[in-house]
Amino acid sequence: MKGSKMLKEQIEKKFPLLMRKYLPLWVILAISLGLLVGYYTDGAETFKAVIPFLLFVMLYPMMINLRVEDIARALKDPKLFLVAIVMNFLLTPLMGALWTRVLFHQADPYLAVGFILKVTVPCSGMVAAWTGYAKGRVESALVIVASSLVLSIFLVPFWMWALAGIYISISPYMIFKAMILIVVLPLLAGLPTRKLLVRKYGQQGYKMRIAPYFPAVSTCGMLTMVFIIISSQARLIVGNPYWMFLIIMGIATLYPLLFVLAVLFSRLMHMGYSNGMALGYSVTAKAHAITIGVATTAFAGTLAVLPAAVAPIVQIPIMMAILKASALIQRFLGFGNDSSRPSHSSVSLKQKKCETVAPERGSAVYKAKI
Repeated sequence: MKGSKMLKEQIEKKFPLLMRKYLPLWVILAISLGLLVGYYTDGAETFKAVIPFLLFVMLYPMMINLRVEDIARALKDPKLFLVAIVMNFLLTPLMGALWTRVLFHQADPYLAVGFILKVTVPCSGMVAAWTGYAKGRVESALVIVASSLVLSIFLVPFWMWALAGIYISISPYMIFKAMILIVVLPLLAGLPTRKLLVRKYGQQGYKMRIAPYFPAVSTCGMLTMVFIIISSQARLIVGNPYWMFLIIMGIATLYPLLFVLAVLFSRLMHMGYSNGMALGYSVTAKAHAITIGVATTAFAGTLAVLPAAVAPIVQIPIMMAILKASALIQRFLGFGNDSSRPSHSSVSLKQKKCETVAPERGSAVYKAKI
């Protein structure tokens, strides 16, 4: 009895890690299963009834961990904030439109719309986690994520109208309503939930015991959505496998380029490694759940949802490759104006303290130490 309880606790502790570490594998399994079920049966239609519930499961847990109050911190480092906004909401959409024109000009127009949506919706909550793994400044990452999420409510509809409107007729008001449904409502539910949990478990207890499970639960909802999306379009996808290749190639080339540009901007603006990694991950780690939610709500029953469903296969390995290259990036960026670098005066002060405390050779203290 005791052994089974310990085994259960170990599985519960490893569950968030397994979901995050092997996300590309889970996505591949969800896509494969969706293709099999959708191609050989008509059972995919029965799953559509649970889509509203799955959207809630996918988005609500993600919003609980988001701290909108971090937006106020952007004023403390306006340079980082402005560069992140320019990259997320000006450079990235325009580059995404260029990639779409090159790759999807002969494909289904909804694929083009979906790809533009995938690259236009900004950073996910995992930006802070990846930044922390790379020993970057998590506080900066949280500021970028919170501010980008709020701005996306207004800027994503504009860019979808301006860029995706070339391929199909798009109402920015329709996209705005989808953003309100997918972002604002779960956010309004998530903020009081986090306050209640912090009050009950304490800040440290919430951070260590509760918070790690929310991304894993959100991922489960997302994987189920991927299965439903793929199964509903299985016969069309199997008949056009080249579309999957185009999506993978587009993300595999655009996302690394965006990260390289972020690093170059960081070097040019003397931001230092810590802020540079926060910026780099914020323009590269896009929000899968929000994109799937908006695509499902605004373009239900079309291939616009396919890029968001396929993207995790490529995005996670890119994030891991960036993490592997973090030492090289640190040498390239240095500390810059990063306040996390130990100042000369603080180092000198520590040396003086050590010299003061160090016993003289021949003294009683020195002999006692020997």
